[in-house]
Amino acid sequence: MTDLFIYGAGGLGREIASLVKEGAIDGLKWNLAGFIDDAKEPGAEVSGLKVVGGETVLSSITRPAAVVFGFADPHAKERLYLRLSKNPNIEFPTLIHPLARVDASATLADGVVITQFCSVAVDAVLGRCAFMNVGSMVGHDTVIGDFCTLMPHADVVGGITVGPRSLVGLGAKVLQGLSIGADSVVGIGSVVISRVPDGVTVMGNPARVVRK
Repeated sequence: MTDLFIYGAGGLGREIASLVKEGAIDGLKWNLAGFIDDAKEPGAEVSGLKVVGGETVLSSITRPAAVVFGFADPHAKERLYLRLSKNPNIEFPTLIHPLARVDASATLADGVVITQFCSVAVDAVLGRCAFMNVGSMVGHDTVIGDFCTLMPHADVVGGITVGPRSLVGLGAKVLQGLSIGADSVVGIGSVVISRVPDGVTVMGNPARVVRK
């Protein structure tokens, strides 16, 4: 079996470890080898798993290994992905909780993680290392860009485009057919009823730009 490392030993990383143990798709092919965390002492134990070391452990690894990102920051995910991808021994598996529903017509790129009670509808597309937290929903024909994060119970309905490296916050809702630009944030509980440009934070009901 291929060793699988979770990058980040915080709350989200521990949740992903639980996801793998509960039988994510292809979970049986992975040996859950521990956490990678640059801020924790190698050898420390977190939720029954050892911290193996920091990024250098992966960049120099010479055997096949799989890496899943256990944190939500889209820009940090992209930076690490680009660096770690230089090592040909590293792959980024797609993990889906057995209690999630993903339509057979959906397209999932490398590194996608879908947690429990999520829904991905017909002909949706999720880009590299997109992350769907508990109970989030992606509607039909929606495109979620590379490295995006959907926080718990975010509802991104049909025909929406979310640009790369964007984050949709806890309980936020996005009206059908709209677009959210790259590098943007939709705040907690916001209701998006108009297009969101690149590089902004929107909040409220209706959502308005509060930061550029």
